[in-house]
Amino acid sequence: MTTRGWYKERTLTTVDTVGREVPVTTGLTRDPEGRLVAAIAISDGPTAIYRYSGDPSDRTELVTNAADTVRELRKLADVPPAQ
Repeated sequence: MTTRGWYKERTLTTVDTVGREVPVTTGLTRDPEGRLVAAIAISDGPTAIYRYSGDPSDRTELVTNAADTVRELRKLADVPPAQ
């Protein structure tokens, strides 16, 4: 567990739009009501919840939006779809 109170934390380093390295972290934590949630944070910015433990759906809007954005990028950049 880290200072954000996360469990199963995963961090990777990528770059921002001006080329600076920035850590992106995903993991499990608890919301203010104590529910287990999946969350994401970029660098030292705020933590955003993208799935509650009681959510019955297979995908979340955040995950769906991210996948749609990558598909749009591939289409606009004339990159063939991933198989």
